[in-house]
Amino acid sequence: MSQPRQNHSAINLDEKCELELLREENARLQASNSELYGYIRHKVDDLLSIIGTKTLKPEDFDDLGLVEFDPLGIISNAFEHVLKNLRATNQKLHFAHDEIQTVFDTVGAAILVLNPQGCVVSYNQKTQDLLIGRDVDVTGKSCQEYICRNQTPDERCMFKKVSSKGREQHFNNWDFNGNSYNVVGRPMFDETGQLSHVVMSYSDVSARRNAETAMFLALTETQEVNAKLHGILNSVADSVLVTDATGQIVLMNRRAEELLGLCLADKRAQPQIDLLPHQELVDFLRMAPAQSQDLLVKDFSFSGASGQEHIHQARATVINTTKTGFKGCITILHEVTQEREIDRMKSDFISTAAHELRTPLTTILGYADLLLMEEEWSPVEQRNYLELIQSKAERLGDIVGDLLDISRIESGEGLDLEAKPCDLVLFCKEVLQGFHLQAAAHEFVIDIVSPTMILADRFAFLQILENVISNAVKYSPQGGIIKLSAVEKDGLCQLSVADQGLGMTSDQMERAFDKFYRADATNTAISGTGLGLTIVNLLVEAQHGLVHIASVPGQGTTVTLTFPSVCD
Repeated sequence: MSQPRQNHSAINLDEKCELELLREENARLQASNSELYGYIRHKVDDLLSIIGTKTLKPEDFDDLGLVEFDPLGIISNAFEHVLKNLRATNQKLHFAHDEIQTVFDTVGAAILVLNPQGCVVSYNQKTQDLLIGRDVDVTGKSCQEYICRNQTPDERCMFKKVSSKGREQHFNNWDFNGNSYNVVGRPMFDETGQLSHVVMSYSDVSARRNAETAMFLALTETQEVNAKLHGILNSVADSVLVTDATGQIVLMNRRAEELLGLCLADKRAQPQIDLLPHQELVDFLRMAPAQSQDLLVKDFSFSGASGQEHIHQARATVINTTKTGFKGCITILHEVTQEREIDRMKSDFISTAAHELRTPLTTILGYADLLLMEEEWSPVEQRNYLELIQSKAERLGDIVGDLLDISRIESGEGLDLEAKPCDLVLFCKEVLQGFHLQAAAHEFVIDIVSPTMILADRFAFLQILENVISNAVKYSPQGGIIKLSAVEKDGLCQLSVADQGLGMTSDQMERAFDKFYRADATNTAISGTGLGLTIVNLLVEAQHGLVHIASVPGQGTTVTLTFPSVCD
């Protein structure tokens, strides 16, 4: 019976040892699990703290609901979402980086990035092409040494300006390697406000500068041409007016502005031709586009400041092109007042000559034919006919003589005057002797204190006095008194010849000295060539004298001749 007890005790001992071993293993496993749980909890707490969720308490790990809540799964999903966003962001960043790099490399300006020490951090392809050269890498090198090559003074160094002032700087027309650049420097700062980089941009403006230079030269040349053009236009005696296809006045010279009373400088915009104060000229310019001729010519009358009319001939040259047609016209207004007056005088001369020459010639030819007829004429009839022929021939001689005198006096040929002291009373009596017989209806009165001495050429003065008295007789056909009087004053002698004849109007007095002018040029008018007073005026002026006419229509005319007198 004792043997079994021993076995039983031995068995209990073995079980006891095995149980102890199990306990030790269990304690070891619990310690290991506790360490692992602590590590996991620590890491979970860190993750929860990062994503903004409160940490787990130790007792939370015993909660079966935690397993259902699955915080680790939530964290895993959150991190997976974060990773997806990070990948997408990285892709965008890579794309943006590539895009910026592409712009950086392809931009038209040279871009250079420097660190605060002035060393090159990065640069684009344009910088290498324009400033550096293809076979040189200047990353980490000094900008002053490799870009400016120590040729830029400190006061013009863009990097130093930006570094010292801490704001964007500009420098125009920086010359480098024969080219011109506009340089812009801009600073970059870190989160502490310290300068981290300086970015400089170099824009090549050589072409623009060359274009500006060429434009300036062209502008200067254009201004010189315009100055020459305006100088030429202002020196031209004629008025020049340039208009375009729309009727705007493009150009006027000073003479045209004075004539038309319009100043282009006073107008903000180019004025229309409708503003011209001469309606006939406006109509003339308006019809230019419709004309098939390249040159239009027409005379216009303009009133001067004194009210006297001036005649200008407008010559409008029409400018046409094959593509657009009418482009405008250039109008030159040339004063032809004198030419038209000469034309008028020529017409008057022809009319006067035809009238004055026809009458005596008709008489001469008529009576000559009578004398040549086979009929017998008595000696008295023959004498009368010959006297008429002689009288008309003398009249023809007078006309030819007047014309020759005018030509001789105006040309100065054969006009040799010698002023000598002359007794005025004797001169007047000598001239009047020839008028007493042919002007029996007139009474001649000399009211001059003798002796009155003047300085004049004898023969010229006699011709002057004959013409004046002849006009007085001719234009007082009803007869009357013709009075010759003289007044001496201030070393001058004024001889007046007054009649009681037809008289003249103010307009007629203004033209009395014109060649071939007669107040009445009709066939029934008083005969004459219209040259008498012209000859008088020329001869008086040649002797430094003056002629003055005073007249009242119907009451007569007074012609006053002023000559130097001879003092005792």
